[in-house]
Amino acid sequence: MPQPHDIFLDQLGVALDVRLVARLHDAALVSNTDEKYLHVFVPDLHLLSAAQQQNYAYGFNGVDHNGHDLFAELTTALLATRQVLRQANHDMTVTQLGDFVDLWRESANDYHAVPDILASYPDIQERFLPRPTPGRDAVFPNLLLGNHDLEAREAAGFGRACMVHYLPGANMTLMATHGDAFDFWELAIDDNVAAFFLKMFGGRVEPNAYPMPTLKELRDLDTTTPVDQTTHIQGDATFDVAPQTGAPLDDWSNVLEVHDPAQRAQQHRLLPNAVKTAEQLRTPSQRGDPAIVPNLQVMVIGHSHHARLIIDHPANLVLMDCGAWIENFHVGQGPIHPNRQIGAICGADLRIYQLDPQD
Repeated sequence: MPQPHDIFLDQLGVALDVRLVARLHDAALVSNTDEKYLHVFVPDLHLLSAAQQQNYAYGFNGVDHNGHDLFAELTTALLATRQVLRQANHDMTVTQLGDFVDLWRESANDYHAVPDILASYPDIQERFLPRPTPGRDAVFPNLLLGNHDLEAREAAGFGRACMVHYLPGANMTLMATHGDAFDFWELAIDDNVAAFFLKMFGGRVEPNAYPMPTLKELRDLDTTTPVDQTTHIQGDATFDVAPQTGAPLDDWSNVLEVHDPAQRAQQHRLLPNAVKTAEQLRTPSQRGDPAIVPNLQVMVIGHSHHARLIIDHPANLVLMDCGAWIENFHVGQGPIHPNRQIGAICGADLRIYQLDPQD
């Protein structure tokens, strides 16, 4: 019987050219033994209204230069995958990793601009937010908050968005968050470290309990990218090895490794603070409170717009950065290609794909 990863690949391949960016299949490192669920991760979209997009040289890569709507093909594949998985007694979660809309560039973080943005993407609105057209299926993902769309939680359809999602069926070994808090969280921690992490990453805290003023403070500390930077946000990513097409799947493919803590920032600027966060989440508090997430093995993020899989051996942690649907990547010194990445996990099998038009 086809397994969840195979079913997803079959559905993606109906209309898209699917390239493997990176894969890690290792039960000892991932520790998730539950293969009932396929967990799919849609990274940063940074949607802008059509009017505002004209002010920028970069934008959402959901439509190719021929007008082919690749993101619509993805949502169609997600719906078909969910149906087939349920028939095979499996299930699927879809998590949008934050920066769904880009209020930072659209409206200086005014959530009232959300309807203007969504009006430019009716298909995405219908399939990702809980107001579908009658008779039209919707994906209804878990929505995470990013530094570009924190205020969107005040808008219709975004009220359920939160800081972190601990994936069902994985015994809280798998955690998804946008990743922006790893840029600056040290500056926001007071003497009560445990309380801070409970508020920011507590797995059973209601979304409304998350400290939005603190999150906004963290976001506003970023002065490195001015809002009028019209050519990029993070800049183009570089792949050392080209995404593969049609090649056999090795258990380890394009996986980066850290053996010395001093190497962390070189491999990913967010990795040092991701490790510190994992250590806090796994450790009981000094007051004797139990650890928030003692079994955490994998952190899934977006935010950097640079897809990669990293094993931090000293920290016993895997960082899975699912990339983006904005900006570009290139292989070595080669030509640029639009980022259109997506992550998928089933059991101990972690994968990142690049999606392109079929030739």
